[in-house]
Amino acid sequence: METDLAEYLEYLCSKNKNISSIIVVSNEGLPIAITGRSDQTLVSGMCTALKCIGKELVNETMGSELKRILVDCSDGVILIQPLNQKAILVASCKDAAVLSELNVSSIQMHFSAQYNHLVAS
Repeated sequence: METDLAEYLEYLCSKNKNISSIIVVSNEGLPIAITGRSDQTLVSGMCTALKCIGKELVNETMGSELKRILVDCSDGVILIQPLNQKAILVASCKDAAVLSELNVSSIQMHFSAQYNHLVAS
């Protein structure tokens, strides 16, 4: 896992106490950068599977492209959103309103700066 990206994600979580964790996962289900105390490999694999199923569901039912998946829980929400063609952003927050404060573009920028080689040409 890349330290700079992980440190940036930790910074975002510390800046907003309503964000429980932020994870960047490869499309293959491997953790790239992770915050929080969850089982990295298990969470990464489950999020990748959900994203793939969601992508197929949206394609089959609406003929459209998946933008994001929002899982509503009793203790908050989990956002699963493609960062680019090769990675997925997963953020768990105490409230859906907190997602509007999450600067996905800045995470994409940090990710792309370090992992541009992962993006298919």
